[in-house]
Amino acid sequence: MQIRQTLQLFFCALSLALLILSCTPQRKLVYMQGDQTLIPDTSRFAMPVSSGDILLVQLAAVNPEAFPALGVVSANNEGNDSRSAYEKGLVVSPDGMLDLPYIGSVKAAGLTLEILHDTLVGRFSRLVEDPVVILKKLSFKVSLLGEVNRPGLYYVPNEQLTFLEALSLAGDLNNYADRTALRLYRKTPEGTVEYTLDLTSKAVLSGPLRYVYPDDVIYAQPTRKKAFTAITPATAVVTSLLTAVALIATAYFRSK
Repeated sequence: MQIRQTLQLFFCALSLALLILSCTPQRKLVYMQGDQTLIPDTSRFAMPVSSGDILLVQLAAVNPEAFPALGVVSANNEGNDSRSAYEKGLVVSPDGMLDLPYIGSVKAAGLTLEILHDTLVGRFSRLVEDPVVILKKLSFKVSLLGEVNRPGLYYVPNEQLTFLEALSLAGDLNNYADRTALRLYRKTPEGTVEYTLDLTSKAVLSGPLRYVYPDDVIYAQPTRKKAFTAITPATAVVTSLLTAVALIATAYFRSK
């Protein structure tokens, strides 16, 4: 009788342990927790230019025929260009230079789009009075990997994307993602830097990591819940065998 009770306690403890391992506390699932309603944001977004970037440089002019070698925007042709980004854009060379018709080479890598735009306006001012220069980055892409609903490489249609907006591109995190320790890998001139973000904190709404930059890689690592789910079939087999042994042992001791 004592052995039977011991076996029953053992299986109750085992079931309770498996239940605890399979559960994820709610505090690890809810985004941006906290009582603060106003999130001050002193960070300033500045899109950097790097070697290998594809940039669109256009000059808005009344007489576009005067600049046939440059993509010039007029009221008639704006929005009708169906070429790919590579065909429309200019590639920043490995040494960081941007070669343009009429104005020559311009140092681009290491500058922000805003500073490069002002530089191009100054150069074109030698040819056109009060030029209107359009400058866009066509090679803005981010990678979302791990426990997201649609992992993959995503091209961003604009030049300002927040971390939360990037996650929405991949359909948000799935149920197995660790929301307290997302990894962000960012290229810098010194090398790749790794950051850790906690989506359960409102700190993700402000600061330098609020925005995603070109070629960022976001990795959502799994929680222990996924590992438990992966071993569930094997666990079920072991549990069934233990149950059978317990039933046989119980029947044996009853017969004594």
